[in-house]
Amino acid sequence: MPRAESAVGVDACPYGWFATALSEGSIETELYEDFSEVQSDFQEARVFVDIPVGLPTGGRRRCDIKARDLLGCRGNSVFFPPCESAAAIEDYDEANAMHREKMMHGLSQQAHAISDKINEVQAVVSEAYDGPIYESHPELCFYALNGQPIAYSKSSKRGLTFRRQLLEQKRSGIDDEYEQVLDDTLRKEVRRDDILDSMVLALAAQSEELQSVPEDPGPEVPRIYYPTTPALADRSWSKP
Repeated sequence: MPRAESAVGVDACPYGWFATALSEGSIETELYEDFSEVQSDFQEARVFVDIPVGLPTGGRRRCDIKARDLLGCRGNSVFFPPCESAAAIEDYDEANAMHREKMMHGLSQQAHAISDKINEVQAVVSEAYDGPIYESHPELCFYALNGQPIAYSKSSKRGLTFRRQLLEQKRSGIDDEYEQVLDDTLRKEVRRDDILDSMVLALAAQSEELQSVPEDPGPEVPRIYYPTTPALADRSWSKP
């Protein structure tokens, strides 16, 4: 996959969506209420989003199982998403019952909580799985930057600081943008970890060296993209 000239990372946040856009000479950030606005603004960019693209039909998605295995101590950051029927139901108990009927296992409250976001993305993205909007996961991307899963939670002070340092090592100036976003927005709109997740997704989307879980999936199989470690180790990949 060629290196993207314009790359965007998108993470769900209380306001709606937070996007980081990277090109060769700029770092830009923006809040959006609806995912369709992101798609409209970045039609020519490669977009990585931390939301399931393609829902389970006959059991848990292999990409989620593989991602959880890779992440070890951070594996619980990967949620098993609802099936399509359950994602359309607002009430948790009803959605859980529907999901259990279809999938033969329960639906977590965390996964149910992102159903509206899943539906927004599904309305925009076809199930071809080959972009320009791709499913990714921030912790897989940080795993690639760090060479191993990060032991510290992103909600902890130590975890936030460590992730900020990793991002700045790969893209000079990105931490200044992080600080600017904190000044320009409210935490009830976008949380600190939402900002960092969006930024690492954008860095990952810019890479030409990508892999997926599962490896070599069929055309109808959902997959989660993340960078290979050699690409992230290449300093030319992160020029400002």
